[in-house]
Amino acid sequence: MEHNTTFMSWFKDEVLKDSTESETLTWLATGLKFDVISYTTYEVNICIFYTKSMDEKSTVQNSSVPLEAESMQFLTLKYTNLVLGSMTYYGFIEEI
Repeated sequence: MEHNTTFMSWFKDEVLKDSTESETLTWLATGLKFDVISYTTYEVNICIFYTKSMDEKSTVQNSSVPLEAESMQFLTLKYTNLVLGSMTYYGFIEEI
């Protein structure tokens, strides 16, 4: 479909030729930005977390984090009432 390949350039030309367009349309017309700021450490309150790659260089490991998720669930197959249950998942910080 030609429309898919030409839309962004057409849209940019149309928006930029009319200076009365909104700031939001101008921002959208300039296209996507692929620059992303990333970090290897992150501090929350007094806890410092590291990405796994940064953690491997350190003598103190702090890249694994738990996440406690809550959901409604049945206690058994025969129990028909739902109860709030929680389960803990563990993982590593890959990117910040």
